[in-house]
Amino acid sequence: MIPTPANLITLIGKAISLDSRLGARAPNNSDGVIVKEYGFLIVLEEEKVTLKREDGVDNNGLWVPYAESQAVVGYASGQQTWVASGPFSGCEFAVGKGGGRVFGAHIARQSGSTAQEDYKKYRSDNGLQEWYWNKIPMPELQGMACSYVFVIFGGGGITSMARVDVAVTSMGGGNGKIMSVKTFKS
Repeated sequence: MIPTPANLITLIGKAISLDSRLGARAPNNSDGVIVKEYGFLIVLEEEKVTLKREDGVDNNGLWVPYAESQAVVGYASGQQTWVASGPFSGCEFAVGKGGGRVFGAHIARQSGSTAQEDYKKYRSDNGLQEWYWNKIPMPELQGMACSYVFVIFGGGGITSMARVDVAVTSMGGGNGKIMSVKTFKS
């Protein structure tokens, strides 16, 4: 499934789970930036949505993982036309182009983290230019919640962008129920 805003809206009310293979561990990294990306698919089976790692598959997306206290940057391969990341509960997300490739970045915002400064240095050192860079706020839902962001790109910019808000079963968790979809650009 391609994550257009119209397609994402059809998922409201469905259960969602994040493949555990889509994460990243924070290494002892002197510059605070991890370069890591995965191919992934959005798989819909009956009433369940799975964000599933699938490298090297036609029409897969670019997944940029979250790593505690770190900035993670991932680069699209030639066939990828969309990027996603999450879960978000106050971290920053950036998407743009650098070195002739589209990139996405998940920038952690924990107390004491230097991820934002580390990303800014990496950005400057690597000539990255953002089409979008902003904080993805905690969804306004009852109980624990997070968001996933999906961006379709082409023609030198963002074609569409949407945030999927999820009521999760545990804080920082990737499993829950899709409660809403907010369109940034369609």
